[in-house]
Amino acid sequence: MSETKKKNIKKRKKGIETTNKILEASADLFAHKGYDSVPMVKIAQVVGVKESSLYNHFKSKAAILETLFDIFKKRAPEFRPSESELNKILMFMQPEEIFKNILFYFGRHEDSIVENIAMVINNEKYRNAEAANVYYRCVVKEPSDYYERLIEKMSKRGIIRQVDARIFAEQYNYVSISLTKEYFMAKNGLADMQTVVKYMIKTINFFCNMMKGNAGDPGYEDKT
Repeated sequence: MSETKKKNIKKRKKGIETTNKILEASADLFAHKGYDSVPMVKIAQVVGVKESSLYNHFKSKAAILETLFDIFKKRAPEFRPSESELNKILMFMQPEEIFKNILFYFGRHEDSIVENIAMVINNEKYRNAEAANVYYRCVVKEPSDYYERLIEKMSKRGIIRQVDARIFAEQYNYVSISLTKEYFMAKNGLADMQTVVKYMIKTINFFCNMMKGNAGDPGYEDKT
């Protein structure tokens, strides 16, 4: 390999590393200080480059935000078990265990940049149309679709009773959204992590009891 080619490869690698640093720094700054409050010069300072160098990677702050949204759209579904993984755990787990598995799957695969982007989306959805679009698509609709498929599979396997899968999926997801926000608060020292996790488990048990219709539990229907 020629020296020129080696230099070009090294230059491209360094460029990619700098781009990733810009995205990570921007996600963190936007999440904790607010998008409007972070100038390009602040991002440059955190990354350790000149402000003019940022424009070699992104033409504007808006372009950085758009790229962060693209990252979230691609990676958010990776924080839950895939359909094939779900099919495997459905074979030997009860409803509560399945939902807990999904909950802890998120914990095992958490990624700081994705978490920061999630906070940015939550903060910006009130004034940024694309943030609102990503929120409804990736935080509201896609997870609700996922839980609907899961509930339908559990019903077919007979481990829960026949329920309106869409209603249960949407209501469970909306509660999960609220608890996830509290989880992020706890990670930033603004809430008690143990209390948040306990309530997550309590929520899982509540919804699973309703779907199973156990006597004495919420949602039970005596059809005898």
